[in-house]
Amino acid sequence: MTANDKDFFTIPTGHFTIEGRSRAGHETYFRIRELGVVLDIGRCPDFAIGVSDIFITHAHLDHALGIPFYAGQRHLQRIAGGRVFVPRETADDFRALMSLHQKLEDTEYDIEIVGIGDGEVFALGKSHEVRAHRATHRVAARAYEFLEVRHHLRAEYAGRDDISELRRRGEKVVEEYRQPLLFYTGDTDRGILESNEALFRAEVLIVECSFISDGHQERAARYRHIHFDDIAEFAERFQNGLIVLTHFSRRYSRSEIRDEIRRRCPAILRDRLRLALPEPFQTL
Repeated sequence: MTANDKDFFTIPTGHFTIEGRSRAGHETYFRIRELGVVLDIGRCPDFAIGVSDIFITHAHLDHALGIPFYAGQRHLQRIAGGRVFVPRETADDFRALMSLHQKLEDTEYDIEIVGIGDGEVFALGKSHEVRAHRATHRVAARAYEFLEVRHHLRAEYAGRDDISELRRRGEKVVEEYRQPLLFYTGDTDRGILESNEALFRAEVLIVECSFISDGHQERAARYRHIHFDDIAEFAERFQNGLIVLTHFSRRYSRSEIRDEIRRRCPAILRDRLRLALPEPFQTL
């Protein structure tokens, strides 16, 4: 990311800020600073190097090319560790790729390639978790759901004034629950909208929307991407407080993206949509 990168954007949400860049076939990456994660890595922006947990949705170069650079820069800067999560089906190939880069550079990397399968959950510190979901794309792909671990008083103890005493006696007066904060689809097609209920419930949804214009619906289906018409079709099901559309094809200008989505957008979605573009193109 450079100061004159005209595609870099920042989108504030209620709990965190999304920073990144996303254009189909060119480069996609997002940082969620408050969660301590980077989602996809593109060609590896500088700000990704100090982040310990990287979540790669799939192996296409516009999403994953920067992994060796990330590893090499962490080695040069003597930053220990680093986990790169990838679809389990691709983990061995990513490890082989990293071994080849180590051979070419005559060095050793300290990062861990972690294969993650559909439904698997990993802890992110004490208060957050990530759950992987299968994404429907041309290659093995994962979507990621980030959840906050919260606690509330068990229903049977509501209204009682002896909670402290119950705690001292070892009673379990609180229980854990998971609040879905963020769902990131990565590259996918409308299949994820048809089969995954979790994405509709997260407070913030980051969903790909590569195609937007008439005549591009067939292209979206052929290459396993989403057309905005797919999103509009499911408009009534989105419970999300904020929906960020990403991964627009480079065939569209920023103004074309905003104006065409504005024209096609159902009223129920209009105020909640944000476009992964710099101002003044983010809102409809």
